[in-house]
Amino acid sequence: MRFSLLCLMCGVMLSWGMPAFAQVNDTAQTSDRVRVAFINPGYGDRGFWKDVRDTMQVAADQFGFDLFVFDSNRDQKKMIDSAQSAFDMNPPADYIIAVNEHQQGSRIVLEAEKRSIPVIMLLNGLTKPQKENIAQVTGDMSGLIFTLTPDNERAGFEIAQSLIDGVRLSHTGGLPRTICLLSIAGDRHTPASLQRLEGLDLALKQFPVLNEKRRLVANWSFDEAYRQTAAWIAGGQCLDAVWAANDDIALGAIAAIEQAGMTAGKDVFVGGLNWSEKGMQNVANGKMTMTHGGHFLAGAWVMVLLNDYIAGVEMLHDHPEISFRMEAINQGNLAHFERIFGTRDWKNIDFSQFSLEHQTSGRDYYFGVEGLAHAISKD
Repeated sequence: MRFSLLCLMCGVMLSWGMPAFAQVNDTAQTSDRVRVAFINPGYGDRGFWKDVRDTMQVAADQFGFDLFVFDSNRDQKKMIDSAQSAFDMNPPADYIIAVNEHQQGSRIVLEAEKRSIPVIMLLNGLTKPQKENIAQVTGDMSGLIFTLTPDNERAGFEIAQSLIDGVRLSHTGGLPRTICLLSIAGDRHTPASLQRLEGLDLALKQFPVLNEKRRLVANWSFDEAYRQTAAWIAGGQCLDAVWAANDDIALGAIAAIEQAGMTAGKDVFVGGLNWSEKGMQNVANGKMTMTHGGHFLAGAWVMVLLNDYIAGVEMLHDHPEISFRMEAINQGNLAHFERIFGTRDWKNIDFSQFSLEHQTSGRDYYFGVEGLAHAISKD
């Protein structure tokens, strides 16, 4: 079942018996408040996953949930430890929010099932083979109550499209016959990375002017993207545009481009994703064609959906897979987005306004930017 919102069975043997390093102080007194554990695959103090964590915390506070976050710092082993810490909570979590990073979601769902803890998949859902394998083990998928993911395919397509637009605007005589494209993906396994590449592949088919010379994987890293782009340039390969799976990759590529004496946004066009502060700055100064994103707000959206699930909103009780649209920030709309998100003070947003708990039946969720603008406190 899939709702569209406007706006380890993968062959890696993992062990949950490893020592766990809890990153929260789990000494709160027992209460009737709902206890939610979030297994964060990223850093809690910087970058995209900090924004996810921060928006989730604000919304959790507004809905009266106790949120416990276990940061994994982009380390696959540490993510295993984080999951174990979530399972070891005492009293146990009422719900676990997990991300299918490196396709570790299967093990999390299965281990949670043993403990009768419902799981929500966030930003990266389970793949079809993972679901099939879990169903073979458990008999059903009842332990996974819902999945919330962004439309990564569309984002990947639009990043590629923005590169063509950038080249077109820079050439007074129109588009050249071909655009030499270097594509740099996030990783080889995470669903978000694969889906963004699917969007890129659609663009390559639709726009033959894009000539993909090489496809690389940078593990979401600025440093790796810098090294890969620098090596490509040093090899004398043609380079007109860089498709980057996230802003860190885009910024690493820009650093290499500039180190080589070229100008991003003039000699080479770069597009990324995440709505990071540095990404938005590079859109403003013309070095990036766009930063796609807004999906860090899924941290808040998942709290809205969990509140409504607990309240009995009917559409959330058939294990739905819920998709929401991301938005592209470019020079044309940057000022508008900065007015809404410039301070990143999420406490000014009343996320309860997105709940359907007290709404009439037949309505759908709208997790759009304009909705956020109306939900911001005017105090």
